[in-house]
Formats: sequence, structure tokens, C-alpha cells
Amino acid sequence: MQSTIIIEALRRVPLFEGLTDEDLRWVAEQGFEKLISAGEVNGREGEPVEHLYVIFEGDLKITKKVDGNEVVINIYTPGTFFAEVPLLAGTPFLATGRAITDCRLFLLPDKIFRYMLTAYPSFSHTILETMAQRVHILQSIAGQREKLNSLSTLAAGLAHELNNPAAASRRAVGELRASVGTAKRLALELGRTLSTAHLEALAALEREAVEHAAAPPSLSTLELGDLEDEVASWLEKHGLEEGFELSSIFAGAGLDAEWLGEVEAEVPNEALGSVLRYFGAAVATASLLDEAEAGVGRISALVEAAKSYSNMDRAPLVEVDINEGIEQTLTVLGYKLGPNIEVKREYDPDLPRITAYGGELNQVWTHLIDNAVDAVSGEAGEAGNGLVRLRTTCEGDGVLVEIADNGPGVPEEMQTRVFEPFYTTKGVGAGVGLGLDVSYRIVVGRHGGDIRVVSNPGDTRFQVRLPLTPAEALTGTSVGSESTREIT
Repeated sequence: MQSTIIIEALRRVPLFEGLTDEDLRWVAEQGFEKLISAGEVNGREGEPVEHLYVIFEGDLKITKKVDGNEVVINIYTPGTFFAEVPLLAGTPFLATGRAITDCRLFLLPDKIFRYMLTAYPSFSHTILETMAQRVHILQSIAGQREKLNSLSTLAAGLAHELNNPAAASRRAVGELRASVGTAKRLALELGRTLSTAHLEALAALEREAVEHAAAPPSLSTLELGDLEDEVASWLEKHGLEEGFELSSIFAGAGLDAEWLGEVEAEVPNEALGSVLRYFGAAVATASLLDEAEAGVGRISALVEAAKSYSNMDRAPLVEVDINEGIEQTLTVLGYKLGPNIEVKREYDPDLPRITAYGGELNQVWTHLIDNAVDAVSGEAGEAGNGLVRLRTTCEGDGVLVEIADNGPGVPEEMQTRVFEPFYTTKGVGAGVGLGLDVSYRIVVGRHGGDIRVVSNPGDTRFQVRLPLTPAEALTGTSVGSESTREIT
């Protein structure tokens, strides 16, 4: 009875709109309800987060400490979910929740939340879209503005990148229902009309067809068209009205007229049409399963990249693969790389791992690559062809990361100021001037490294030098003070 009540409540929550009744039943079994009395706190800023929260009933006030004062940043009402940002970022609660009225909440454990991000595209899309919106609100209030900006970039990038594999998976699953139904109906029909010997021969041919579908030959458009015509002609001669549809399925799997002749030789003439339709459904099912698996695999890979990008579940100071971190950043920013922007990678394959604050370094790569992409977008690059070059190499007892672009460059009089807070070369409303300031403090203040810009029209290079171990940062020496901010 209690489970039925929870399922009905889940059905009214927009977050779960894309789930079936069976899915909702499973979700209800994984989570649990929590009642909060009016005035009671649920999740205090700085406390660890272990669940995604969904409000079934009541209103919850969200506040954050700013300069010692509690500032109301939102009111969550029934149907709202929260705590997705700290769960994905691996941080404590970013704000405090206090019940305005008696509240009835549903709590979903972190492990189940992460699984649902990969298994249910509509769920992950809603989570990431809402996360991006909330991070934007927090940016205007929280002291760590640029860290939250990286999370917003992560959410926006993932929401964009997830669209294609999610749509492909939905389409494949929808078509699977039809092909599986057809295959089951024809299998029952053939089981009643064919002998055991015929069925054994067909089973071998079916295995061959499915194997072809799993690893089809690489054919040019012209070659594929010729093969489809060959198969369609064979099917037409044998009286199959749906020859055109079946020809694209068989040709796509690399099955030709010779293979069809083998099938014909193994079955009675009167059963040939049903057998080929069955094989068509079986091959289509195998291909659609591969498509759905590829789509889910892509979604899983994107979520894993996001996890690595934000260094979830890791200690702040870790061994970092710089090349991997830059690639993860490119995955997050992939939606901004248009067809006229080329990314050239010059990674040192023997680059040593360094001890660093991985999540913070990913913020640096995000700011620098994002700036480079902005610089070469539109007419910024030479002849409209933007180039972003990423280079890593060993240098002395540390590593050098260089992020370059062929944009218009930074004027010489501005180069000494680009790392100042709130100073930006972008137009009004296009930037707040904190990205390079935060990058400077992370590289110099946290890691004891160096960051500088060398710029001429058509060649701007931001150079980041990092020690193998951030000795100054670990000993507490302040190396990020204003007096050390010099561009040489």
C-alpha cells in the first residue's frame, strides 16, 4: 500500500515523466520517504550530501550565508528536486534548507541517482538542465563564482552532448518493439510448418546473418547502393513485395544474393517469404540493439567524463594526468566547437603525472580553452578558419601546458592586466573578468606554478607551468599575492 502511494506521488513529479510504471515501481523500492516539520532544517550548508531529494508535499526555503547573513535564494515547492549539484560535484550542501510548512520528501540514494543518470535519458536531461539553471543562480550569490561557472559549463555541455545518443537510443528502442514482435510471430509460424532439419539449417544461417550485422563490411555509398539493388532484384524475382525494405536491411549487414541463394536452398519454396521476413526482423533487431547499446554507452562515457572532470569521489590533492584532464575539458566544451574550428593536439605521451588539485586545474583548462574558442569564433580566426592548439611537454622539473589560438590577439597594453579580477577584453555582458583571475590564483597560489600570456595578432599563447608537486601550496607559503602578479 505504501509503495503504491509513493508511485502515485512520483508520477506527479516532472523529473520522472519519462519513466514507465515498472520503472517508477523500481524507483519507489530504491528510495524512502522523510517527513520534515515546519521550521525544521533539512540539509545544512557544509554538511555532506548522500541523497537526491524530491518534494512530495510542503514548501522548503533555501538560504545561503553571504557575508555572515542568511540570504534566501529560492523556495522549493511540491514536485521540485534538489541536491543534484553537490551530488555531481562531490561537495557538501551549498545552501541550507528549512521547512516553511510540514514537508514530505522522497530520498533517492546517491548510488541510485548516478545509475539513473546513465539509464534514463529524460531523467538525466532534466537533472542537468535544472542544474545549469541553479548553478547560474548560485553564481550571483556564492563566493566561489567561477567554480560554479565550471559546473554550469559542465551541465550545459553534457545536456547538449546527451541529446544525440539519447534520441538515437529512444528511436532504436521504439523500432525494437516492432522488429521483436515481427520476429516472434514469424518464429511461431515457422516452428509449426517446418521440419526439425529445416529449423536447424535456418538456425545456422540466422547466426551467420546476425554475425554479419554485428560487424558489417565497410562499404562506400556507391557500393552499398549497388548491393541494395542486387538484393532488391533477387527478392523481386522471388515475389517478395517488401523487397525494398528487406534489401536495405540485408545490404546493410553485408548479406548478398549468394547468401540469399543459400537460404533458398534450405527451405521449401512456400516458406521462403516467411523465412526471409524472419531473417530481416532478426538482423534489424541485432542492429537496433547495437545502436541502443552504443547510445547508452555514449551517455555512460559522458557521465564518466563529467565525473572525472569535476574529480568526484577523490581527495582534493591527487595525482593528475594533465593530458587526460585537457581531453575531459574538451568533452565538456565540445558543443562550442563549430565546424570552422580546428583543435590541434600536441601532447607529450611521456608527460609525468603531477600532484595537484585536479578539479581546480580543470577549471583553468576550461577558462583558457573557452577563451581560445571565443577568440577564433566567427571572423576572429584567419580567413574565418579558427585554430586552437593544445601542447604539453616536460620543462625542467615540471610540465608546460600551452593553449594557443589564431585569433586577433590581446593588445600589448592589455597583456599586463588580463589576470586582474573583473578585467575583461570581451564586450559588455560577454564576460565578468574573473576566469583568468581565478586561473592565476589556482596555478600560482595553489600550485606554486606560473601562468603568462604571449600574444600577437594571429598567435596568442597562454602558457601554464606547473611543478610535479605543488611545494609552495603544500607548505602554506603565499605565492599568489598581488605583489607576484607580473607578466614577463
